Parts: sequence; structure tokens; C-alpha cells
Amino acid sequence: MADLLGEARRIVAGLEPDCPTGPHCRKPAPCPFAAHCQALEDAPEWPVTLLPDGGGRKWARKGVCDLLELDAATMAKPREARIVAATQSGTPFHDAQGARRAMASWSWPRAWLDFETIAASVPLWAGTRPYQQVPFQFSLHLEQADGTMTHHQYLCVDGSDPRPGCAEALARTIPPNATIIAYNAGFERAILRALARQVPAFEAPLMALAERTVDLLPVTRNHWYHRDQRGSWSIKAVLPTIAPELAYTQLAVQDGAMAQDSFLEASSPTTSPERRRALEEALRAYCTRDTWAMVILARRLAAPQEGNAND
Repeated sequence: MADLLGEARRIVAGLEPDCPTGPHCRKPAPCPFAAHCQALEDAPEWPVTLLPDGGGRKWARKGVCDLLELDAATMAKPREARIVAATQSGTPFHDAQGARRAMASWSWPRAWLDFETIAASVPLWAGTRPYQQVPFQFSLHLEQADGTMTHHQYLCVDGSDPRPGCAEALARTIPPNATIIAYNAGFERAILRALARQVPAFEAPLMALAERTVDLLPVTRNHWYHRDQRGSWSIKAVLPTIAPELAYTQLAVQDGAMAQDSFLEASSPTTSPERRRALEEALRAYCTRDTWAMVILARRLAAPQEGNAND
């Protein structure tokens, strides 16, 4: 640790690295210093690198660096055209009719689900492997067709293996006919299927839940874009543009990495009861925000906007 701290201090005391900004600044997660680095470059405010899936590289090779120089009408890919048009006009792209059609087949009740997991390099419980995603928490907003909403959650920070309790809580709480909704749902499906294998007593209901899980991410990606997303459709990029009142900056735990750190601290036997209660409260608030954010996002995606021809 002393060597690591010494190296960190040496780096901080030196010159800033000469590294141009680009797609690597958003992977595996958006860098909080990207705006600082861009300000040091002779780069446009809206660079072509904001186009997803490397779409800006072909323009950069042609010497075009600014999205404001492109013509949306000539873009071959509809998503790129929407990004260019929304960036240039400052008016978000919003296809409410399309969003409503995309969600029309989601039956009731609707279970808005989000997991928090820990992926420890050194396994914490028997039967787990290094870096295995183990769910220690979930939040669930259960919505009925008449608009009735109930909130359910599970959190285990007592140091025991959280998987059996999580599996039981899911099977007990989610009705067998519900549509499960997640954001970037491949993760939730994988967790549900893994729990089904690891907790055989609940294998059948958990596998059924995985099969009934649908994804809000492609609905958002295909029917909404605000230039402040800067080419990203992560829920933390989208939410400030469509529901700014739900900003994560208000919370003590603001992202998945902080949630993992909070879990490890809360489950440590050296943590005081007062501190553990504070961490539990922060974790519950964060995970609850994730599922409530999906509910509000879906409602606003489907809501007509005055003056929008796509509504």
C-alpha cells in the first residue's frame, strides 16, 4: 500500500498525461474528468466522436471533427441522424408514439427490477468464484394496471451469503404473471439465471422470471435523444435530460462502485452499528432510485410533448 500511495503521489505531482480524448473516455464508464481534458484541447464542443459505435471515426479520417458541420439529412444511419439533428438544434428527439408501441405488449403487473451485486476478487462465500457477480440487494417497484404502485426491496449486509435470501424474496414478491422490466436487461437476466442454478429450491420461478424480463434500454435508445447525453444512453446519462429532479448527485451512494464499497464496509464485523445503519439507508435509497427512475423514464417517454410531430 505504501508503494501504491507513493506512485499515486508521484503521478499527481507530475505533468498531466498527453492523451487525446475519445471513446476510451466513456468506457468502461464515463470519466468525470472528460470535460476538463476536452477544455485543454483545441476540440469542438460537440466532437464527431460522440457518434456511437465508432461512427465518428470515418468523419475524423475525412478531416471533419465537429458534429455541427454534418448534415443530418445525409446521414445513412437513423440514430446518427437523430444525434446530429438534436445536437445542432438543441431540441431533443422524442418519438412518444414509437415508445408507446414498443411498451404496449408489456403485460400487467409490471415489476421494475434492479440488482446491486458484489464481484470480489477473493470469493467471500463458499461456492463462489473470483469476480462472480453475487446479488446482495434488489429494488422492485410493482405496478398494477390501475396505477397502484408498491415498493419491495431486499438487502443483506450481515456477512452471510445473500443469494438464498435474495432468491426467496424474488420468488415470493414477484407475481408469476408479471412482466419484469430492467434497464440493460441482459444483466438482470444473467443474475436471475445464475440464482436459479445456485439456489435450486427456487430454480423454476427464477428461470420463469428471467424469461419474462424485458429491456427499457432499447426503447429509450430508439425513441429519445438529448444532446446533453453526449452519445450515451446509460440511465445516468439519460435521466438528467428527461427527469432532472431524480439526479443521483443528491444521494450518498451515487453509482454501482460506491454501492459495492458501501456493502463491503457495512458487512464488515468492525463496522459500528450506527455506521452500518447509515450505509444500509444509503444503499436502499440508491437502489430505490434506480427502479423509480425507470418508472418515470418510461412514463415520460410515452407522454406526448406539445409541438412534437412524432407524438
